[in-house]
Amino acid sequence: MSKYVKVMYGTTSGASDFKYKVNEINVSEHWNPNAEKGRDFGGFNYTTEECMLRWLHRGDTIYDVEIPKEAENIKIEGATTIYRTNKIIISNSRKVDDELALHFYKISKIPEKSYYKALGVVSIMNYRKTAYAILKDKVNENNIDEVLEEWNDFISHGNKNDRKGVNDLVSEIERDLYEIKSNMLISRFN
Repeated sequence: MSKYVKVMYGTTSGASDFKYKVNEINVSEHWNPNAEKGRDFGGFNYTTEECMLRWLHRGDTIYDVEIPKEAENIKIEGATTIYRTNKIIISNSRKVDDELALHFYKISKIPEKSYYKALGVVSIMNYRKTAYAILKDKVNENNIDEVLEEWNDFISHGNKNDRKGVNDLVSEIERDLYEIKSNMLISRFN
């Protein structure tokens, strides 16, 4: 059975300004399980440990999640699986560091394409070992165009480009990606 988790900045959601109570039932102020767009659902997001890698940019603290019996709950399939609920209990806080991020990478079960965005996620969070593990394991000359497309989509953040210079690791990984692309182009002409 999968363990459910949530990532936040301390006790505040990285997706909203909701302040969570630890070891208590948190009740959503807005809940529409029949909505068609993500923001319209309301509620609380959470995921499994196997999908957490993709969401690490939403905070610096991981919590275990318990869903009360009376809660409404929906599963949203997409690039990775996300759950939403109108009631949630969080407990057992742990600070996320590179070792924990690497653990989430090693146990991850996400679609291949999601790893390319996850490379951006761990880079902006400055998880160096994890970023280079993904780069080494998941990026090659056969998929570099798709990797760059996903990387640029995530890093550009809706054309805000506020993630582009967030730290040296983002610049390093981007340089490495374009070097892989460049070497691929050079090798075609040799």
